[in-house]
Amino acid sequence: MFLDPMVPMKVIHGPLVDEVHQQFSSWIYQVVRLYKNKEHAEVEYTIGPIPDGDNVGKEVITQLTTNMVTNSTFYTDSNGRDFLKRVRNYREDWDLQVNQPVAGNYYPINLGVYVADEKYELSVLVDRAVGASSIQDGQLEIMLHRRIIKDDGRGEALNEIVCVDQHCEGLTARGTYYYVKVNKVGHGAHWRRTYGQQVYSPFLLAFTHEDERSWTSYNVAEASMMGGNYSLPANVAIITLQNLDDGTTLFRLAHLFQAAEDPQYSVMAKVELRKVFGRRKIKELTETNLSANQKKSEMKKLNWRVHGNTEDGPARVKGGPVNSRALVVELGPMEIRTFLLKF
Repeated sequence: MFLDPMVPMKVIHGPLVDEVHQQFSSWIYQVVRLYKNKEHAEVEYTIGPIPDGDNVGKEVITQLTTNMVTNSTFYTDSNGRDFLKRVRNYREDWDLQVNQPVAGNYYPINLGVYVADEKYELSVLVDRAVGASSIQDGQLEIMLHRRIIKDDGRGEALNEIVCVDQHCEGLTARGTYYYVKVNKVGHGAHWRRTYGQQVYSPFLLAFTHEDERSWTSYNVAEASMMGGNYSLPANVAIITLQNLDDGTTLFRLAHLFQAAEDPQYSVMAKVELRKVFGRRKIKELTETNLSANQKKSEMKKLNWRVHGNTEDGPARVKGGPVNSRALVVELGPMEIRTFLLKF
């Protein structure tokens, strides 16, 4: 898995977390953290600068290996949203001639990758855009860093360097990936979506200088945008809340689960805007397209001429129009809805 028994380990035990430190070489180092209140491990790595003195390019990967029977199938996310089914050495639209068995099966991921069989799921979440694959059944592979000295045949060598005071060296990559093994198939989606939301869109802490005399009178934070007894459904997230120059507020809601992904959360969700903005009164609400540059009521739907079967997979569910009085927004699986609000 992510611990190499051939590499010396330094183990540190703590009341909340255990850590395993491994130094693979002078330029590859990782720390595996096992939190005692979580069901997954966290792997932090530092790679680089990758040496080039031997004039040989290098690609650094991590492999997680199990005895799962995955039938050449794995799943990668698309821009942090849908997880798409991938089949090794196969393309649905044409007969693939396999000339590059590794590179031809790599896919970009922003959120994560997983494999599943009849009993288990193995998931990995990442904190940045990387490449991932499953070159062997039961195995996940993630590209963490690389430095290619020669032209890759597509126009340039991937030999990025950074220079400080006329001293140049290859880039150093630092990052984290998160691993979980779910003992029952079908139960991994909830962890991928909820914890993935924390990784993909974390809270940001901000600080400022303040006069101590004025601060002491406001030292307890009690204000909240939402109503005191209200919270968003577990399958919904606010992805945009922005005041615009014209006095309106741009507001986007997203359903975090895709259809048939989870029996409990891949369902229609409802958000009560009156309670979301409990301290402010919504005077006007306009739904727009995703880019917020056109009213949804003015959008023209294109009628596509489609050949073949279009009924594969679960039927797509969408939320209905928003009543200006009730102000309840419905969201179907994977749906994103965009609004312009006036208070």
